Amino acid sequence: MKRIQITGKSVRKFEDGYPVVNLTDLENRQDFEDGAWVQLENHGHFVATAYFAKQHRGAGYVLSLRENEAIDDRYFAGKFRAARAKRAAINVGDSYRLFNDVGDNLGGLIVDVYNGIYVFRWQNGALKRQAKLVYAGFQRIFGKDATILAATPGNDKLQVVTGRMPKDVLTVNEDGVAFPIDLTYSRPQLAFEFRDVRAWAHQNSQQRRILNLFSAETGIVTAAMVGGATEAVTVDPNNRATTALQAQLTANNLDQAAVEMRTMDVANYLDYAIKHDLAFDTVFVNPPAFVRGKKRKFDLEQDFADLVGQALTVAKPGADVVITTTAPSYSMKRLRSMVNDVLENYTGHVTASTLMTSPEDFAVNSADRQSEALKGLRLSLD
Repeated sequence: MKRIQITGKSVRKFEDGYPVVNLTDLENRQDFEDGAWVQLENHGHFVATAYFAKQHRGAGYVLSLRENEAIDDRYFAGKFRAARAKRAAINVGDSYRLFNDVGDNLGGLIVDVYNGIYVFRWQNGALKRQAKLVYAGFQRIFGKDATILAATPGNDKLQVVTGRMPKDVLTVNEDGVAFPIDLTYSRPQLAFEFRDVRAWAHQNSQQRRILNLFSAETGIVTAAMVGGATEAVTVDPNNRATTALQAQLTANNLDQAAVEMRTMDVANYLDYAIKHDLAFDTVFVNPPAFVRGKKRKFDLEQDFADLVGQALTVAKPGADVVITTTAPSYSMKRLRSMVNDVLENYTGHVTASTLMTSPEDFAVNSADRQSEALKGLRLSLD
């Protein structure tokens, strides 16, 4: 295994548990080789075993802080054993996040469970090259009869690793709400990190008018309608979001006429709503990092505050406004700071602000602030 020199500044953060390797950690950036398993050291002192990867964040991940630990199927089995024990200690139901990337001490891999079927979501090509070892470690813990499907970046179809592809669409049930899942497609059709937000929507939507901005695969509108909402408007520039919502409403025998689905720029809809004095009892705001609509684009870094300000404008007195983000760049501290800045120019009054985070199956690495999947605030207005 090649030994790579890292800077003195980087030693402490890795020893303290920080999981992401960046190019700036390397004494010589030319040492980066996509897919390479390496030992990081500083002037002869072993620091960590890691792997390099071309990916959206950083240049790789730490695997072990123990110099003589072999990275083999037993190593991966240990990761899966620990992950299973964490989930066994909480009530996760039949569909949940089994393995959560750096939160379960192996960056580059997510494993979701859908009614006993395991879906591996490889986050980079480098770790996927070691799939044989990873699957072998998984089967040590969950058995060779487990059905494993795999998703890789850029591929729209899930691939069968072991077992058989389900012939029919599966149904995930959450507290009396049904969500159809077609496992022939690789993209997630139900964001598990929003489970607690869906539960809140289900319990607090009786006789309420709902506005959902950037619906994506949150399932929030469906949960709200099952919970007794009178009507809902959901706005997203992506057609895919509407298709998913229609399937969910059908699965729950809900009247689709009560849900207005608009495929359009969210900012344009809010301009329209404000101009026509539309008002809502609950507003959900969950923007992507970036999206280009038909006429306007949305950039989280530039437009989030304006979006929240407009959402407050269309909220009735006594309404709730739920603001969430899954962007790694937005910490809870940053989200609260942004919302507080917006509230300084808000003429109404906020009676309460409640934090909303990912459910317990989304394990978090305490040394990595960006490993928290969902950050959210629920504002209660006078």
